[in-house]
Amino acid sequence: MWGYLEAHVLKAIWLFKSQLFNDFLNAIFFSSPTIALIVVVFLDNNVDYKDSSRGRGLPWWVKFRTFKEDNRNEEFYILPFNLNHFFPPS
Repeated sequence: MWGYLEAHVLKAIWLFKSQLFNDFLNAIFFSSPTIALIVVVFLDNNVDYKDSSRGRGLPWWVKFRTFKEDNRNEEFYILPFNLNHFFPPS
């Protein structure tokens, strides 16, 4: 009798764990943000990116790469409460 009961308890535990695993996978792979992330990563790694720096906005960011290239950077990079004095300029 104990073997029969033990088998049913183990089967119930196994079914419960498999249902949790199934719920976990369904929650991840049926959510719209996850599917969008998978599609974006796939396209980003497979679409040719040659000559696409302008489309990605890279020329706009060039002036912000170094501290002294743009005259508004001094004001742009200033920290509140004069905390910029504690950080060395880049």
